[in-house]
Amino acid sequence: METKQETCEERIDAHLTALEEDIAGVIEGYYNGEEDGFEGWNNYPLAVSTRQETKIELSWGGPSDFLSVIHEGAEVISVTYHFQDWFDGAVRQVNQGSKVWEYVRTVIEAREECGY
Repeated sequence: METKQETCEERIDAHLTALEEDIAGVIEGYYNGEEDGFEGWNNYPLAVSTRQETKIELSWGGPSDFLSVIHEGAEVISVTYHFQDWFDGAVRQVNQGSKVWEYVRTVIEAREECGY
C-alpha cells in the first residue's frame, strides 16, 4: 500500500513552528554571548539574497490599483497587480510576455538606466 506524501500546504505550519524554535535558540545564544549562538548566527542561513521591490502606483483613492514588481537590477522576476477599494482588495499574478509585463520591464529598465 502506497502512502501519500503530505503536500507543502499541509506541512508548512509544522515547518514554520520548527523554524521559530530554531531561530529563538540562535537569537538567545547570540544575545547572551554564547559561543554556539555566534556560530549559529553566522552559519544558520544557507544564503541571504536581496531583491528589490518597486511599486508602480496607477491610481489611488477608492478604488486604487498598483503593480508590485520584484526585480534584480533590470531583470523582472515577478509582477502582481493589486486592486483595492476601501476595505476590500484582490491580487493577480501578471503573466510574463503580457503587455503589462512589458510595460513594467520598460519602467524598471528606464529607472535602472537613470540610477534610481
